[in-house]
Amino acid sequence: MAAPTAGSRKTILIIDDQPFFVNMQQNVLQKQGYRVLSATNGPDGLAQARQHKPDLILLDIAMPEMDGFAVCEKLKQDRELRRIPVVILTATQDAKLNEKAFRAGAEIIVLKSMAGERLLNMRRLALDKGKLSGHPEGEKTS
Repeated sequence: MAAPTAGSRKTILIIDDQPFFVNMQQNVLQKQGYRVLSATNGPDGLAQARQHKPDLILLDIAMPEMDGFAVCEKLKQDRELRRIPVVILTATQDAKLNEKAFRAGAEIIVLKSMAGERLLNMRRLALDKGKLSGHPEGEKTS
């Protein structure tokens, strides 16, 4: 899949409390042509999602104030945000965490240590899933 063109530029929101990880992901995604927003905690991430209606959300599980599961549940309960695909990011592989993430509404769970190209492919898959679930570009409501 080619990088987005200027007219089809997708927005990805990263919600993660680790600045190093956020900066690394922003650099990779911006080089791929994506518009990248970030938030360092759940409440700020929810506010960014409501304001910008991103095409994809990359969401860390372990954060202060509100964990990623709670953020995902709130996103999926919101009529305007529930169709945005959510990729849960985790540092550990745990079947119970995966089950909890899917119950919260996540589309995909990805290990943070996953190789760069594979992680990009997972994001593209989540973006494509968003198109299929009724969140095509241009159909966003403000």
